[in-house]
Amino acid sequence: MNNEFALSRIILKPIKHRDCSALWTILSEPLVAQFNDYAVPLTRDDVKQLIQDDITGMYEGNTLRFGMYLLNTSTLIGCIGLYDIEEDTAWLGFELSPNHWGNGYMSEALAFMLTNINAIVTQLGNELSIANLQAKVAVENSQCQQLLRRFKFTHVASEHWLYKF
Repeated sequence: MNNEFALSRIILKPIKHRDCSALWTILSEPLVAQFNDYAVPLTRDDVKQLIQDDITGMYEGNTLRFGMYLLNTSTLIGCIGLYDIEEDTAWLGFELSPNHWGNGYMSEALAFMLTNINAIVTQLGNELSIANLQAKVAVENSQCQQLLRRFKFTHVASEHWLYKF
């Protein structure tokens, strides 16, 4: 598997245990935590387990969480990933440090994911062709909803969004 993808301003590569402290900082940020579905407050051990679950899911071919690193500093600024990959469907998840909101980093990462989703899934050893990408976004999270609309996701119900390839 190609472990990293250099985009114009960020590098995407699978999350590792060494990212635990930086990811804990991002996920513990109140502006991020209010919209995620992790138990709050998160401990570092919770984040270690989350990363381990992601690594296990990667080897099982049903999960891939990419860390988003600034190209010039290698600083972890967020994550984007695919979860519950099965048949023709996957779920999208993402989080970004509020220090980097409004700079287009998540748009850059999401554009890459949408353009390359089947190649990414194939690299996981999964021969599926994704036709539907789903996302769960809190009703109050207008910034994420705006991002999904910009990329032609359809609002299906309350927190449920869908992208059809």
